[in-house]
Amino acid sequence: MILTRKLNKVLPVISVVAATVPAACQNQPKPNVILILADDLGYSGITSFGGMNLETPALDQLASSGVICTNFHTNAPVSSPTRVSILTGSYQQRVGLNNIYSATDSLDGLDPVTHPSFAKQLKEAGYHTGIFGKWHLGLDISFNPTNHGFDEFVGFLIGNIDLASHMTRFNTIDWWHNKQLDEAEKGYGTYLFNEHAVQFIKDCKGEPFFLYVPHAAIHTPIIAPGDPPYRDGIHPAGYDNAIEMPAEEYQRRYRGMVKSIDDGLQMILDELEKEGILDNTLIIFTSDNGAEKTAVDKYPGANGFFNGWKSTLYEGGTRVPAIFYYPESMHHRTNDDLMLTMDLMPTILEFCGIINERKIDGVSLLPSLVNNKPMPERDVFWANAGSVAMQSGVWKLIWQGNKVELFNMMIDPKEEHDLSSTYPERTENMKKATENWWKEATKGTRLEGTPLIFVNRFKPGPQGE
Repeated sequence: MILTRKLNKVLPVISVVAATVPAACQNQPKPNVILILADDLGYSGITSFGGMNLETPALDQLASSGVICTNFHTNAPVSSPTRVSILTGSYQQRVGLNNIYSATDSLDGLDPVTHPSFAKQLKEAGYHTGIFGKWHLGLDISFNPTNHGFDEFVGFLIGNIDLASHMTRFNTIDWWHNKQLDEAEKGYGTYLFNEHAVQFIKDCKGEPFFLYVPHAAIHTPIIAPGDPPYRDGIHPAGYDNAIEMPAEEYQRRYRGMVKSIDDGLQMILDELEKEGILDNTLIIFTSDNGAEKTAVDKYPGANGFFNGWKSTLYEGGTRVPAIFYYPESMHHRTNDDLMLTMDLMPTILEFCGIINERKIDGVSLLPSLVNNKPMPERDVFWANAGSVAMQSGVWKLIWQGNKVELFNMMIDPKEEHDLSSTYPERTENMKKATENWWKEATKGTRLEGTPLIFVNRFKPGPQGE
């Protein structure tokens, strides 16, 4: 087993005592960071978070040595906005996004000039930066990952592809190497992402790197390794092949797709161990949102016991598995603090000893992950095309049109008992706070002046891409 190590070795980067001291100030080698992001993987999408009949030995081993975060949330219940929050460290509404980027408007995307990815900061600090997988932050070359600070990109730009044929729902190839369309590379998408990620580590030759692996699995179309393509370039292309699929066949494919992610993690861990840099590498694993409705129906328990699914603001839409692996200072335990994907940017930058001078909404998780200090009290917000939510302490408000619900998350994490009529004053105060947040977060963007509860101008796929 590769994750065997002595925990009494000299800490190479950040000590338990000095959790927030930048690595560079400790005269230690710059640490590496790997962020692995699954797609549509619900809270119980891996064994260590309650998943059943799954083969995730590498992830389970990571969890057995890392910090398991049970109250980790995405900033949105769909793809693009979560990715914006990760790369900018702020609410996606600050870039004018309240749902996914368009699959047909090439001029809709994350502007690297006005809202650059933190990969640029890492690159400026001497890091090699690579992304292998799903982008979903704009189709035009101007939005390309290489303009956002990534040295190398292999993957796709749209919301989903057929992992066997690399085709979109428009029956076109969407497979890129940097800014060039690559129709020649063949193979199962997840395997290719895994192989490119390992090669990137090799090419860095021991120099510090940031590796971002945003997988396409387990997004529809549901295609496991060895399955024939759903989109073949000949027949009419569909968006979702899972709705009519028998549950048994869906579960077989689901397990295969999850295993392909786990196989890639094992490959990465093996390479890190081979090069002797595993001890100096922070590995983060999470998902971009909860499992979709089809998964909840055909793979019961995909979102744990939580209510809702992808595209909803209930826990099933935003609460996802999260593991932080750096056992030299992040000792194995369960962490129940409320965390969001926008917190990843400041966490990674601080871990790497880089001072962030941008004004952002996220906060560093290092004090909580390393020193087990409680997260600072803060109100947090979610919004997505027609619905909005707020959590303040144990209280969570969900507002959808004329429907307003209030839940006490300490005693009702399943969101089964609406208390809005029992606490009308609290409900109204949280609604007002949410309106104020919306106005402030959207100021100066294309969303400014838009009513808080509105229908998004884009019409994504059946499950929101």
